[in-house]
Amino acid sequence: MEKKYFFKIIGIIVSVIAAMAGIMIWIDPFYHYHKPLPYISYMSGADVYSNDGKLKHFDYDTLTIGTSMAMNFRKENVDAILNVNSLNVYYLGEGYKVINEGLKTALETHPDLKLVVRTVDPEWFVSDPNWKGRESYPEYLYDKNPFNDVYYLYNKDVWKDNLIPSVIQSFQNGFQGEVKQEGFGSQGLNGKEKILKNYMRPEKEIKEVTQEETEEFLSYLEENLDVNILQVIKDYPDVEFYLFFPPYSICWWDQLNQNGTAVLERRIDLEKYAIEKILQFDNVRLFSFFNNYDLICNLDYYVDSAHYTGDVNNMILQWMKSGEYELTKENYEDYIAKEKAFYTSYDYDQLFGEQQ
Repeated sequence: MEKKYFFKIIGIIVSVIAAMAGIMIWIDPFYHYHKPLPYISYMSGADVYSNDGKLKHFDYDTLTIGTSMAMNFRKENVDAILNVNSLNVYYLGEGYKVINEGLKTALETHPDLKLVVRTVDPEWFVSDPNWKGRESYPEYLYDKNPFNDVYYLYNKDVWKDNLIPSVIQSFQNGFQGEVKQEGFGSQGLNGKEKILKNYMRPEKEIKEVTQEETEEFLSYLEENLDVNILQVIKDYPDVEFYLFFPPYSICWWDQLNQNGTAVLERRIDLEKYAIEKILQFDNVRLFSFFNNYDLICNLDYYVDSAHYTGDVNNMILQWMKSGEYELTKENYEDYIAKEKAFYTSYDYDQLFGEQQ
């Protein structure tokens, strides 16, 4: 009798374990096994958990990818403006390396991918090419080892924060599928008054710019470009890449200027070097909006010194479509000269004077 109950209990435990695995694989909140089910309203969580599954399993022929500067690329807007079937993935707090790894995943798993729109943030020009924004990553979602999937299938936090909320939201939504997520600037967080109130302007400090330091910066930039941006462009000559420098606000430029004109000029010189490297490739179109001064100086388009609202993302797509603000071998030197003249002579104090 005791033996009978023992095997019955074992059978129940095995059944529960198998049922839990089956439910997780069926709903799959991180898209680890399959693309999303059309009737589930997913609560997929942070980018580091869901991006790999999206890149592997979603259907798309166009990819918008990058830092948080790509966060507000909405699929419906990208599709309508560029006449494509798109996917948007973004990496909060990451540099070039992790974004490039995601891009390679997309290209390896989607041979029909025809267009990539990618941020190239000047903020990361001078950074370790191997730098990653996190100390650890959920490798069980990235690798091909089926055995460590137990960390996904039976993860109490995934059940509590993602799977169960997805089911509840699906009930509440009448099993209508996706619920739109809000992005930067969607809760009234933008506007000049709010930006300047939260902007911590650094003290004026004329930093020394040495040749040795500049050469070190150029070395970092060159390796970043070669390894984390340009190699994938070389490897996929039939894919078209739209690269762009995200239009940080005038506050970002003020931070540079507060460090001295030489620091600001060097940052622009680094940009010129990047432009020259990128424009070597025929399958790249490069865009910069730093010479759109009406945008850069209008803080109503921003939520902090760098991040802009979704309206700006839509304008970027429109400008790309029409070819506005595109840099070419014929016009980039004129662009650099005008950029340097504007930002080195701009009266920053009149903008921030009232806040000091």
